[in-house]
Amino acid sequence: MKVLLLVADSLRADAPGFGGGPASPTLDRLAAEGTRFKQAHCAASWTVPSLIALLTGQPPERIGVQRWRHAVSPALATLPAAFGAAGFEVRCLVPNPRWALRTLPGVTGVEDSQDLDAVQDALRGPRGADRLVVIHHWWTHLPYLQRRLPKAAWRKVCDACLHALATEPKVASGKLRELYHRAVGHLDAELLPRWLDAAAAGGDDVLVCVTGDHGESWGEAAPAGRRVEHIFDMHGRWMTDGTTHVPLLFHGTGAAGAVPPAQALSGFARGFDVAPTLCTLAGVPWSGPADPARCLGASVAAGSPAPSEQAITVASRNVLVPDTYLQDGRAAFHRFSLRNASMRLEVDFTEGTSQIMQGAPDPSMVASAQALIRARWQAAGDPGVVRPREDFDRRDPLVTQMRMLGYVDG
Repeated sequence: MKVLLLVADSLRADAPGFGGGPASPTLDRLAAEGTRFKQAHCAASWTVPSLIALLTGQPPERIGVQRWRHAVSPALATLPAAFGAAGFEVRCLVPNPRWALRTLPGVTGVEDSQDLDAVQDALRGPRGADRLVVIHHWWTHLPYLQRRLPKAAWRKVCDACLHALATEPKVASGKLRELYHRAVGHLDAELLPRWLDAAAAGGDDVLVCVTGDHGESWGEAAPAGRRVEHIFDMHGRWMTDGTTHVPLLFHGTGAAGAVPPAQALSGFARGFDVAPTLCTLAGVPWSGPADPARCLGASVAAGSPAPSEQAITVASRNVLVPDTYLQDGRAAFHRFSLRNASMRLEVDFTEGTSQIMQGAPDPSMVASAQALIRARWQAAGDPGVVRPREDFDRRDPLVTQMRMLGYVDG
């Protein structure tokens, strides 16, 4: 069996055709032939903690990772570790292979997701060789160009995009949206078909999950009067449906047979539901938290709503105050956004604020949501939290490269 987890960076729920965006034939076909969740929300508002949540099945504040090289416990249950223990070869492809996921348990090596030949090789494999392939696709992230750029050019383009959004927001936002959809279209038309063909080339069953690590905005998510000055103003700092609502679909054949087709399920799916769900669909034992509400496998099989009635997204401190990485879980993850069918509620425990950002719920619903968020925040201070450890050299030239794209501050 080949299992593919594709995480497209900055992929909004309304970017593919099935979500209301421009036609995306490959993604639309996967959605029509498989099962998707209409209300899936990222666990964290930007890539690093969101991707860690996707791969650990735990809320980001429970893990504590805020940077690519923050260390995690070797005993942590992860999707790669679960599949590795079940006899699968695990291949992880990321845009920065010198950094990302290297300390995550179960990851024995990382490869470059911008090397298209490496991606196809990882997916192809010999017949009968069980393999999990995790791809973090980068080219749907600012500056939305479908090729690798040298460091100096990459930096210059990203700086120019942010400057244009700050000085000519109406013009720049339209042009960047166009580039963004072009990048999504390139993934859909040029890359994904090749990757699916490579996975199926050996004749093995193929199980696919497609999602995003977060959404994207082009200034509209910021409060009135706030200019875009940093990549985290586009995603990370301000949590709205555009920046937290992502696609989530499952397609193909798992341990119990084909994923049921033509299912668009309600309920709220969360980023940390993905790891236990993929394990369930692939017939792989999951050693993480045994919480039925964190697994969508039963919903996929029965065509029933996701078990959760809300989704919570958390912003790590560094997106709010650049160059600030705190060891304490409650201090590092203190701003939460809860989304349910009636409202979006944002609570910031450092600022002591609670705001209804969308909807007009009754007071009892707000009080219940506030209590749920507080419980999540308080759990971040439990002894079980893995404390992050700073372990990279600021002189590394890649620090400069990633800083300009918003992934490293300071």
